[in-house]
Amino acid sequence: MSDNFDELAPWLNRINQQLNDNQKRKLNRRLSTKMRTAWKRRIKAQKDPDGRRFKPRKRSQVGSIREGAMFKRLPKMLKTAYSSRHAEIGYSGRTAEVMAVHQYGKTIKPNENSKPTRYPIRETVGWSDEDRKLIINEIKDFLLNE
Repeated sequence: MSDNFDELAPWLNRINQQLNDNQKRKLNRRLSTKMRTAWKRRIKAQKDPDGRRFKPRKRSQVGSIREGAMFKRLPKMLKTAYSSRHAEIGYSGRTAEVMAVHQYGKTIKPNENSKPTRYPIRETVGWSDEDRKLIINEIKDFLLNE
């Protein structure tokens, strides 16, 4: 699945030309909030944007405290930012660094005394077909009620 909205671009450009900055800011706020809620739900369910379950952690090792779902606190850490020109959803700071390792399946040294470890890809951020439908429905609803 592609991460862009090329097929919607002409439609979105026409809408963009017809709205004033205040309306655009309201719409972007609404979209970023709704998307954050949808992504939180998906992360909590331990699924990637395509609907597949996250690859499980390695089996618990002696002395390890790795039990339960991965990324338990991450849904609370999703941030939004918006203006009349953009809407963003993502992580910041150290959380963003850690999530990039999982998002792209990078190889890192968890600490200076350990061997490099390759992490499996676990996409927490990305567009699903449901996200696209949600965006279209939110824009339609906004235009009808504005």
